[in-house]
Amino acid sequence: MPNLNDSILALQEKLQLLLKRYAQLEKENQQLKTSLTQQKEATAVVEQQLKDEKTQWTASMVNKAQMDPAAKEKLVKKIDQYIKEIDANIKNLNP
Repeated sequence: MPNLNDSILALQEKLQLLLKRYAQLEKENQQLKTSLTQQKEATAVVEQQLKDEKTQWTASMVNKAQMDPAAKEKLVKKIDQYIKEIDANIKNLNP
């Protein structure tokens, strides 16, 4: 019987350690989730600012450029394509 009691006590101690570790991991997981949410929000703000700045820059470049309308249209399409590629890359960086 003493062996059985010792085994039960050892098992209870291990279970207590596992429960403590589980609680620690749950707390860490919640902190990481909160941090991830904050980072996603910050990234969204930066992405929007970047889009706004790109739009303003494109508009100022098109307005300043003394080109024929076909060349302007080609430039705008090229810049729009670059913006789409950058947006896709930013999305790939944020899982």
